[in-house]
Amino acid sequence: MTAPLTSPLPGRLAGKLRVGCIGCGRMGGAILFGLAARKIPGLTLCGCNRSPEKMEPLAALGVEAMPGIPELAAKADLLILAVKPYQVADVLAAARGHLRPGTLVLSVAAGVSLDRIAKGVGDGVAVARCMPTTTALVGKGIFAFCFAPGPHVEEWRTPLLELFGRLGLCLELPEEKFTDFSALIGAGPAYVFAMMQGLVQAGVTLGFPHAESRRMVGELFAGCAALADGGTAPLMQLRDDVCSPGGLTIAGVNVLDRAGLSGLLVDAVLAARERGREMER
Repeated sequence: MTAPLTSPLPGRLAGKLRVGCIGCGRMGGAILFGLAARKIPGLTLCGCNRSPEKMEPLAALGVEAMPGIPELAAKADLLILAVKPYQVADVLAAARGHLRPGTLVLSVAAGVSLDRIAKGVGDGVAVARCMPTTTALVGKGIFAFCFAPGPHVEEWRTPLLELFGRLGLCLELPEEKFTDFSALIGAGPAYVFAMMQGLVQAGVTLGFPHAESRRMVGELFAGCAALADGGTAPLMQLRDDVCSPGGLTIAGVNVLDRAGLSGLLVDAVLAARERGREMER
């Protein structure tokens, strides 16, 4: 059984926490789904979404569907903003005046600064940003956090990192590194799934059924990740350990090297970072 949530806040959060999420699509839904699946004692989850049908699978896990933003803002101790960046201002306007003093507003909207969020929520409300990955769905998320200076923020740091620690790795980064993190890690699943799809397609080309090819490729990536995470050997050494002299693996690796796979990945991350900087401006 999962241990109860602990918190340095007396009374209001001592073993009990009400988490609300505005926007329950891919990212907000992944966070709520991951938390709901862990059945953390004392944790209450609620959400609202412009498309109510997106709440149905979450409701089946015990997430309460709220009728609107004001009701959700009034109920939540921790309010997650998981909407598109252009929607943040309107969402904050709808929530302002309903947030209780000491509430933490946590934004996962890319390119929206702490300062903009703080101005939108008013006095007495703590503000933080989070850049997550969709792998939170399976408890393997990576989360970058930064906190706006102000009242109640220090009270929230430990319980927030502990809560999201149930869903993966939590890091604190300065806000100026958030775009870099988003380009490398936040967008990272898209790069990885693209590589997986290429190998699945190759498997089908070789005659393996699609389901079998996908299962094999999934296990391949999971095993490689565990191998890389479990030791200190350089990644290139792990690659070279698979390449026998004159063998079939080195023939395939030579093709990837001639195509510049590593350089393409670097270019993809840099292009994503540049787009992120444009969004911030």
